[in-house]
Amino acid sequence: MTRAVRLPLAQLAAGGRFELPGWPGLEVRRLTAAEARGEGRALYLLVAGELLVDLPDGRYLHLRPGEAAEVDGAHALSPIEEAVVLEWKPSS
Repeated sequence: MTRAVRLPLAQLAAGGRFELPGWPGLEVRRLTAAEARGEGRALYLLVAGELLVDLPDGRYLHLRPGEAAEVDGAHALSPIEEAVVLEWKPSS
């Protein structure tokens, strides 16, 4: 039998952070303030709001709902007001 589960991502992130069971490294986060990220690879898919991905040397990516960014290295996430983002950090 096919298994299907509806995932209301914005609602799941209402508490701040929700790890998706059975999907290692995949979580949905509600961001209300800037957060620094260390080294490593990550994929961000913006669900709601607007998000700046601040990169070294003054560069940045401006994401709107439905847009994604892959980042490998130090960076910061800066929501414009509030943002909900699906974040995946691969294990290797």
